[in-house]
Amino acid sequence: MKNTDYNEIMRIPRILCAELSSAIIYCTNIKQIHHLAKVLRVKPGQLLQLFDGHGGLATGTILEITKISISITVENYTTELNPYHRAYQAIIPHIKKENLFYLVQKLVEIGVNSLILFKPDHLDQSLVKKDIDKLHDRIDEAVIHACEQSGCNYLPSILYFDNLNTALDHVLQETESKNVFVLDTIADKLSGDMRECDTQMISFITGPESGFSSQERLLLDKRNLSSFRLGHYVLRAETAPLVALSKLHTLHGENS
Repeated sequence: MKNTDYNEIMRIPRILCAELSSAIIYCTNIKQIHHLAKVLRVKPGQLLQLFDGHGGLATGTILEITKISISITVENYTTELNPYHRAYQAIIPHIKKENLFYLVQKLVEIGVNSLILFKPDHLDQSLVKKDIDKLHDRIDEAVIHACEQSGCNYLPSILYFDNLNTALDHVLQETESKNVFVLDTIADKLSGDMRECDTQMISFITGPESGFSSQERLLLDKRNLSSFRLGHYVLRAETAPLVALSKLHTLHGENS
């Protein structure tokens, strides 16, 4: 299926199904069942668009709905190429939970391939006494929902780290430091000075509402990462990654 029409997507409910190779599949995710049956009020015989998160698409027809499962026939399986030429990785801090849910949804809608979340030194006060790990399921759900709503057929990968240092350890095992951009409110250079990368994966890091700590900035400097400001004014923690991703898309010819 090529150039999927957005209006067509919105007319037919879309759901994520990890396995599309069988003629009949069974949806047993209780939250997904509730959304389809109680919110969208789908009925037997109704069409669905199914996607596997890896570019696979199929047409589904609901056979039966029960309280614990929905059976769906699978037809017309096809694959869709990722519309982006490169992969983009957002390395972002935990921020206020509702702002974070908004942020990850918008990153998916704009076109992110990988999400790395870390616990910043300057953690928002609303999260200090919370078990951040309990937010992970809701973040995962927000990403899936964004794919279902936006027509994105490639589910971004998500990894969680306890601090920026361990996140950087992971990222720099996969790519060189020259392909990782730091967006910092106190950087000397503006984002217009960023240069195009010659690699497939491009990563960027943003900080929390209160900025990077002195220890985090020291870590970034030791890794020889280049820092840039996104503009003349300070952006909110949930806005900066969206602007950064858009700028990197433009720099690498994704929007032309």
